[in-house]
Amino acid sequence: MTGTLEKGLAKAKKTVEAVLKEMGINAAENEVESVDGGMAWQVARGSADVMIGLVPGTKTAAGRVRVVSPIVKMDGGISKEAAVRLLALNGTELPGVAFGLIDGDMVVLVSERTVLDLNRLELQEMLSMVGYYADKYDDVLVEQFGGTRVYDLD
Repeated sequence: MTGTLEKGLAKAKKTVEAVLKEMGINAAENEVESVDGGMAWQVARGSADVMIGLVPGTKTAAGRVRVVSPIVKMDGGISKEAAVRLLALNGTELPGVAFGLIDGDMVVLVSERTVLDLNRLELQEMLSMVGYYADKYDDVLVEQFGGTRVYDLD
């Protein structure tokens, strides 16, 4: 089974590279450091950067493709009101994506699935949805709860 899992990750890499090429993006020039033996790329989608990561599987579980966009850094951490709002949006308005937190102060949007049988259209949709909602909600969240759009950080 391990050979099948490794092939799934190799195929997913080719899918990512093909989708980036279709978008007019050079995959090699946009590759960034990854963790845990995976691979990753960073692309701009509107006012948000989107990371595409391929994470190797285990002996019994397939690798994963994870599309993440850090959108807002909350000053002093996230407030209870902001956290409740993000959870409400997850439950009502976000098909196929969800808000999350990194280090208690970085609001991200994320979409994830197995690499097995990943096709171009699925990856394109993941990128489109994460990019769309990141671009839509970065300004809204800063206006409602403060913080700084990641786009504006330097």
